[in-house]
Amino acid sequence: MIKKLLMLCTVFMAGTAMMFAQFPSIGIIGGATSVGWDGPDIDMATTDGVTYTLENVTLTGGGLKFRQDNAWNGLNWGNNAAWPSGVGLQDQNGQDIQCQPGKYDITFNLTTKAYNFEDVGGFEHISLIGGGTNINLVTTDGVNYFYNNAVFTAQTNVAFTNGNANWGAVGFPTGTAAEGVEIPVPANSYNVTFNLTTHEYHFNFVTISITGSGVGGWGTDSDMTTTDGVNYSYASRVFAVDGEGLSEMKFRLNHEWTVTWGGAQYPSGTMTQGGGNVTVPVGTYAVTFNRTTGAFDFSAPAAVTTYTKGSVVAYPNPANASWTFSTANGTLTNIQIVDLTGKIVASQVANAQQATVNASALANGVYFAKVNSAEGTSVIKVVKN
Repeated sequence: MIKKLLMLCTVFMAGTAMMFAQFPSIGIIGGATSVGWDGPDIDMATTDGVTYTLENVTLTGGGLKFRQDNAWNGLNWGNNAAWPSGVGLQDQNGQDIQCQPGKYDITFNLTTKAYNFEDVGGFEHISLIGGGTNINLVTTDGVNYFYNNAVFTAQTNVAFTNGNANWGAVGFPTGTAAEGVEIPVPANSYNVTFNLTTHEYHFNFVTISITGSGVGGWGTDSDMTTTDGVNYSYASRVFAVDGEGLSEMKFRLNHEWTVTWGGAQYPSGTMTQGGGNVTVPVGTYAVTFNRTTGAFDFSAPAAVTTYTKGSVVAYPNPANASWTFSTANGTLTNIQIVDLTGKIVASQVANAQQATVNASALANGVYFAKVNSAEGTSVIKVVKN
């Protein structure tokens, strides 16, 4: 009898496990969540495979999607026009649900794709309003709020609001806001910050950077300078090759992959938003870029340079204390170590086939070595550990 009961329990548990195992997994993922876009998803609960729920979830503002089975296989849903409730659109690029910061109980119906975010208390909602503008700011602590790449196509008077009070000031691009005043914002694109406690605000020009294998690696940014938020420049930038012999780059906005510019043209022309990688010959350049038109220019290298793969080697690389540079084809004359901003941080005069540069005083990170020899100038990426 006991054996029969044990067998029945085993069958029941196995059947129950199979029943729940057949339900698809649904979770949320995105910049508004604690997992970001890299995941893994925050899984939702279900008892019927149709209605999925999450309770008391903190969202920091920004975008998210519902996703099935923790994979970008086409089964993901968002809607950038519907908050806090709506119907998810399947596998639509740019259709992220734009969340207000706060704490929510979340429901999602896998059959109808209807979703709802019920506010259960959390961070205060802060928006930037005025002249047709309605921008929901993002926060991670309920005090410091921000929004990147706020676009104003014409001069607009705006104020920060929590829905009850409006705060502004006559000062631009920075100031301390008070009730009943509006901020005059000239046409441009800005990264906006607002402190809910002090009411201090900043409208900073968006950041444009150079990133790529030729400038320290993809995702490593060299920020350009600007005085008008449209024309950006880099006075002197070293381009080298990576381990695969490539020197490629793109321009990108605010250190993110959401907006990039690239193309096949070189050394000047018009970059295309979302265009491909730009191949840049090894050398040192002054770089300019117009964020609005995409026009760019790489000036002629500061000095004629050549690169023959393998003609000059550096070891150890990475190094803790020093790099030794060696060539089998001639004599080294001098070596300059340049950081990611283009600043020369170490140098060594040489008159031999081999020379050593002391790196002990340098901060850990990526550098470029400009090695002059009888056969030309080689640029090598070196790493200090």
